[in-house]
Amino acid sequence: MALQNRYDGFDVPPGNQYCSMGLHPWYLGEVSAQMALLAHYARHRQVLAIGECGLDKICTTPWALQLEAFRQQIALAEQLKKPLIVHCVRAYTEIMALLKTVVVPVIIHGFQKKPELAAALLGQGFYLSFGKALLENKAQAAASLAATTADRFFLETDHAALPIRRIYEAASEIRKTGPDELILQLQKNFKTVFT
Repeated sequence: MALQNRYDGFDVPPGNQYCSMGLHPWYLGEVSAQMALLAHYARHRQVLAIGECGLDKICTTPWALQLEAFRQQIALAEQLKKPLIVHCVRAYTEIMALLKTVVVPVIIHGFQKKPELAAALLGQGFYLSFGKALLENKAQAAASLAATTADRFFLETDHAALPIRRIYEAASEIRKTGPDELILQLQKNFKTVFT
């Protein structure tokens, strides 16, 4: 089963720890059973979002299965009024069409594409989350982050073996802002989306 994202296991994290849970397109199997588990666990207060879920045109999972799982997770996020964290590889047109009428916040995970695509996604009301691409001389990721309004971005490590501090430093330099100002803005964005 592939019910996991930031917390490995089939239970919510202990105490005051929080997570997101979703069916990643790489690990889909029996979607009805996986969705039943996800629907059960996603109701917990410690599960702040549905995802990472979405569409990936270069993985081996059949496209029809990806669409089925993604549509069901969109519906679950809407039902529970929880944000949706989206994985997207070469499927932005489809993602934007499927999410056109979604009310809950949508966060595009690991964004590293051109500013024109960023503008289209932001125009649809989405948030963009930037990660290690900012450290890998990905000029288009840096340009997209620089062009993203302060209230519409997040930073992430994507479980990579690097400290989030390095992502913050890169983002601070790209956005020409001090680290404290960046942290305050990200806290504000977090409160807007997740509380």
